[in-house]
Amino acid sequence: MEEKYLTNDLLSITGMTRDTLRHYEQKGLIQPEKDTYNNYRQFRFADIYRLLTIDFYRKRGFSINEVKNLQENFNELDFPQLMQQKKLEMEEKLQYYSSTLDRINKLAMFQQELAETLDCLTLERMPLYEVLGSFSEFDAFEEYHQILAHCSNEDILSSIVRSFAFDETGLNHSRMLIVKEVSDNCLQEGKEYLNASRCIRLIVTETLGEENSEEMAHQLFEKILNYSLEKNLEPLGEAFVFTKMVTYQDRNEQAVLEIFVPVK
Repeated sequence: MEEKYLTNDLLSITGMTRDTLRHYEQKGLIQPEKDTYNNYRQFRFADIYRLLTIDFYRKRGFSINEVKNLQENFNELDFPQLMQQKKLEMEEKLQYYSSTLDRINKLAMFQQELAETLDCLTLERMPLYEVLGSFSEFDAFEEYHQILAHCSNEDILSSIVRSFAFDETGLNHSRMLIVKEVSDNCLQEGKEYLNASRCIRLIVTETLGEENSEEMAHQLFEKILNYSLEKNLEPLGEAFVFTKMVTYQDRNEQAVLEIFVPVK
């Protein structure tokens, strides 16, 4: 007589969880018998081998529905083409997770340095950004389709920068730019870039909905201008404000902003 196995036996053999096994049953991937006496599920060798086969394809990126399609229509499928399709899907996911890991590493490094850099004025190079487009104001949400069109793989806050124009009388006008950070060897003729090798850099925080934000902005730029006078630097009349991180203060979002002011 063929040996039969209970659910606990199967979990021990395959390493699957009870929820996973139940989900496979609900999807029709496996249909165990039930003991007529106690209604316990009973699994045979064929059931175990089927579960191992499911695991084989799941570990190769197949969804449950795709495994079910293999079970039911394998002879009608173009298997080489299917493998090529899965390969492309995995390459896209690999690229996505590689980019996500890069963002995590950059955020972790920025946060580690924040205690020493917050509210400190330094002289540094601004990273190179390609300008992909522009829109009028941060809250011009009807224009956000432009951001999504250019930066579908990046979050919105990291894809936009506020550009200020100023002179000795103070801040004049501003505009929002859609940008993408690029490496130095990616410069192409005919494209617009934010490219400043020498800048005053300042890290500040801004709480969403904070009162007197406009007055605070003028105070910040006055601080930057005073620093430029102390260091005998000549600002070029532009400033760029990037959102580098978002924290929370009393359950309200607090942006950590990185400001670059190009100088001679």
